[in-house]
Amino acid sequence: MANITELPNPFTPLAFLPPALANQFEVSRYLIAATLGAYVWDIGLNLGNEYVLLFKHKVHFPTIVYFLSRAFTLAYILAGFTFAVVPVENCNAFALGCSICVVLMQTATAMLFFLRVTAVWHPSKIAYGVFSILWIAVLGASITAPVTIRAAQIGSTQQCIPTVTPGITELIVIMPLINDTAIFLAINYRILAHTIVADSLRVRLRVFFGGTGLSALSRALIQSGQHFYL
Repeated sequence: MANITELPNPFTPLAFLPPALANQFEVSRYLIAATLGAYVWDIGLNLGNEYVLLFKHKVHFPTIVYFLSRAFTLAYILAGFTFAVVPVENCNAFALGCSICVVLMQTATAMLFFLRVTAVWHPSKIAYGVFSILWIAVLGASITAPVTIRAAQIGSTQQCIPTVTPGITELIVIMPLINDTAIFLAINYRILAHTIVADSLRVRLRVFFGGTGLSALSRALIQSGQHFYL
């Protein structure tokens, strides 16, 4: 084995990590970089529509929530990318900032789809109550991030890595998944139940995947929900 002084760059972050962890760390950096590129591309594709939404129509509460969701999501991805690739002096403070972005992002996005599902199910008080509870659950789960996640520098470098990620932080992923699934199913059920006349599984699948026979609004709700969920 070569002596550490013979290595061309012995003080890179990966040199201080076990091979398996170093591989996971490197893959995570590729993933966050790809995510950032995809999200910036998505913003570019939708700039025209968002300009019209912001300046050509009245700005209501759902519009504000939409732009907050977009902004907080971008902030979280940028913070995660910076945390993964940029040298940082205070890793713990930066991890806290990333965690706060998680709370804001998930809360705003969940509120956006809460507004959608309650509009589709209006005036059902049961639906309003159920999805209110799910929104609160998403908020509560996301708060576990800034409370529990900690980070530190890797070896003698200024590259950061999480050091404390308790099992409870899995709720940050699980609760939004439950909420998104419930909203996805609820919206599709409501639209299909009030649109389809023929009681046929084949017809229902054709409408679900192709939007055949639906109004423009119903088709947009189903297809945009499918895109988001996937």
